[in-house]
Amino acid sequence: MTRERAAGGEAAGRPREGEIEAQAAAISQRLAHLLGERLTGPVTQLSSGASRATFALATASHGQLVAQLDRRAAPERDAPAQAALLAAAARAGVPVARVVASGAQDAVLGASWIVVQAIEGTTDPRRILAGEGVPGAGELLDSIAAALAAVHRMPADPELAPPVDEPLARLRQTYDALAQPHPAFELAFRALGEDRPAARRALVHGDFRLGNLMVSVAGVSAVLDWELTHLGDPLEDLGWLCVPAWRFDRPDRPAAGLGTREQLASAYERHAGAQVDREALRRWELAGTLRWGVICVMQAFTHLSGARRSLEHAVIGRRACEVEWDLLEMLDPKPAPGPAIRSRAQEHRPETAAGLHDRPTAVELLDAARGSLGEHVLPLLEGRPAFELRVALRALGTVGRQLSGAQRHGAVRAAALARLGAADEAELAGAIRGGAFEGRESELCAALRELVRAKLEVANPRYLEGGNTNAKERSP
Repeated sequence: MTRERAAGGEAAGRPREGEIEAQAAAISQRLAHLLGERLTGPVTQLSSGASRATFALATASHGQLVAQLDRRAAPERDAPAQAALLAAAARAGVPVARVVASGAQDAVLGASWIVVQAIEGTTDPRRILAGEGVPGAGELLDSIAAALAAVHRMPADPELAPPVDEPLARLRQTYDALAQPHPAFELAFRALGEDRPAARRALVHGDFRLGNLMVSVAGVSAVLDWELTHLGDPLEDLGWLCVPAWRFDRPDRPAAGLGTREQLASAYERHAGAQVDREALRRWELAGTLRWGVICVMQAFTHLSGARRSLEHAVIGRRACEVEWDLLEMLDPKPAPGPAIRSRAQEHRPETAAGLHDRPTAVELLDAARGSLGEHVLPLLEGRPAFELRVALRALGTVGRQLSGAQRHGAVRAAALARLGAADEAELAGAIRGGAFEGRESELCAALRELVRAKLEVANPRYLEGGNTNAKERSP
């Protein structure tokens, strides 16, 4: 892995600068002891995800290394062992980083830790989709299919990864526990129905997509982030590759932003020697899209609950409406024409200063703050600080648009709910779940589009124009 890989990682719960410095000496000393040799430079933190912190280090005999430390008090039940997975992956021909050392329950390094050889390449989806230092789209998609076929050749061994026999039932359970009703999610759950038995059982990576693949000039150089690995239907991984969120700024290319579903399926069949049921693939794409929507809600509540305070997680919560729109596009592909998309000028039309407070209004102050930070501060930053400021600017923009459009969006919501005979989203979600709109699907989808459109006009207006800004905001 490279420093660039870590730069795009999540900031959730990331230690403060002082904490990083305080930990560095202890981590450096402990790793040197476990590796049996002196480090040739300081240990530097690269990234911090939801459960793991990543550090760069180097030794005379091993060269550049990457250490991943599990920061949880104890590993999650049924969590796959990373070292064993990487060893099995290498034997199956999966491109992975070589394991140098690993262990568990260390007072300094945490519940589990692993040190691997650093690998050249990039995981930045923007660079990959732009073709910067990587193969062309068709060649890269073939390399990705080959790597995934190798993953699915790994032993379907419960000692390596836990079985997940009813993924939709588990997703429903997670969604219900959040108690945040999303009518479009309910519509997708109804369309998917019950879990179906897999045509074949395999080891499933669980998060196989751009961002978790190291890519070099020769193609995929390493498959990363095996934390969600489980036993199940291998088509789950293929469907996840086609989820709209992982196309980044190429929504016109369904397969990882690189090509068509048919190109992906054909390449996978060639490398895996197994047929891909196209209908099942589309079903897994729908299921994966719904799964990402539930994850967006989960991320927000990780922040709101105080479990891991993170502006990035909070902002991701507002992206759930992007997924709702994607689901409606899949389930209602030929909708009646909707209202025109409002322009940026309409979104930010200044309101009068009627009331207690003077001009500038709250929205005008937000716009001024965003403009100053974006024009004068952001150009001075790079890497993680620049990324975090872009997230903050997005949050400020969302607040400004919500204030500006509150009256109009409130009227849209009231009218849509009234047409469907629901008092609020919770009642509507319950009615959809109970089958109350059988035979009225077109009416339901039209109203849901109005509701989700209003949410998107606040959270991400460009999404309505077919512009996915995720790549820019994920990668500094």
